Amino acid sequence: MTIIALIVNASFSGARWTVITVGCFAAWFIVALTAIFIRDGSGSGAVRRAYVATFGWGDYVTP
Repeated sequence: MTIIALIVNASFSGARWTVITVGCFAAWFIVALTAIFIRDGSGSGAVRRAYVATFGWGDYVTP
């Protein structure tokens, strides 16, 4: 779902805004991963939970 959203973003806004959007997704992932590491400190579980926090919104759009 995220890739589709980025393709739509690129088609309407151009490459510059798509790169900015990708940067925002990456920044949100890093913030979520950092917060989970600070709170729990578990390795692979933290990465999975940060991934779901960043990209899991697609499950709500397409059930």
